[in-house]
Amino acid sequence: MKTKWKFILGGLAGLIIIVFIFASLTKGLEANLLVVEPQTIANTFKEEGKVVPLIEQPIYAPYSQEILLLAVKEGQEVKKGDMLAVLDSKELTYQLRQFQAQLTSLQGEYESTLKSQDLDVQQALLEFDVSQASLKRIEELFSAGALPKKDLEDAQKIAETARINLEQKKALRLANVGKLDATKTQIEHLEYQIGKSTISSPGDGIVANLTVKRGELAQATLPIMTIFQKDSYLIETYILTEDVQTVGMGMEVILIENRKDGEQSFIGKVKELAPSVSEKISALGLEEQRIKVTIEFPFDPNLKLLPGYRLDVQFTTDKRENKLVVPKTVLFPYKDAYALWVVENGKAKVQEIEKGFENDQYAVIEKGLEAGDLVILNPQLEGLKEGKKVKDKLRGSLVVRLPLLY
Repeated sequence: MKTKWKFILGGLAGLIIIVFIFASLTKGLEANLLVVEPQTIANTFKEEGKVVPLIEQPIYAPYSQEILLLAVKEGQEVKKGDMLAVLDSKELTYQLRQFQAQLTSLQGEYESTLKSQDLDVQQALLEFDVSQASLKRIEELFSAGALPKKDLEDAQKIAETARINLEQKKALRLANVGKLDATKTQIEHLEYQIGKSTISSPGDGIVANLTVKRGELAQATLPIMTIFQKDSYLIETYILTEDVQTVGMGMEVILIENRKDGEQSFIGKVKELAPSVSEKISALGLEEQRIKVTIEFPFDPNLKLLPGYRLDVQFTTDKRENKLVVPKTVLFPYKDAYALWVVENGKAKVQEIEKGFENDQYAVIEKGLEAGDLVILNPQLEGLKEGKKVKDKLRGSLVVRLPLLY
């Protein structure tokens, strides 16, 4: 009796094992599937861009002097004519008074001195005219043989002496007039500088790049701040020289702003390509030759961009539309060509294909696939072979859409 039960239990155990093995052999593989649909694919490259003002005015001090008053702060909005800063003008005022006193003294001497010099010039001019007339007569007589050469040479010396004397008298008069004019010019220049000691905004805008504080020395050769026009910006980026041939004026680019809530993209257009090469240092410390590209875009207040912001600039160099596209990772060499795994009637099948245009991640399938075909995304899936049953691992819709491919 015990032996009988042993045979019965052993048979049941064997049956269970056989059923388990059969179920394992007939169980379908779970795989991530892609429904092939027409897509747009492109070759692209990205560079870092920087927001710069469309209109920016550097503000310089008219002369090097201490800042007595700084009326604005970084980021402040100003209107045309608003006071920005006031420079110390005491030293200029002292110089102005000195030159005004000098001018008064010169003007007192000028009248009498000038009259005397005018008489000297008139006398020298008369002597010059007389010497010229005499020289002309002697030259005529010498040509006729009526006078010796010595008389001609004496007349020439007298005429030359008269000319030199006239030039000297004129120069002396001009020197005195010039001294007076130079003093007046210096006074006008000092008055202009003093008038500019209050620095005003040349237009409406935002204060940026403020480099001085109250009590510090403003250098006339360095801007103390800039005023940029609000809500009017450009993007500047630098591309490698080998990419220049693929970028042209008016070309559309995608501008990508990285935000906490995700990326925000908008369209820009290439406005200008620099006419010369710039030397730039890469993140790896290598020197690269690059070309500056200026990009314009329609301003949107929702973007909240400010000068200095960094964002990505994506250039599209080649784009193909309405193509059947798959990730390159699904492809594998097959019979001197390429193939991929598809699911046909619920079973795995190796499908030979013809590859076309591709970028770093995706490839166009020119032959071998049709819209709606199911592609297995992992060709290295364990147990995958021809005729093997395959079902969607996600247990939902079989349509897995590719992300934007450009």
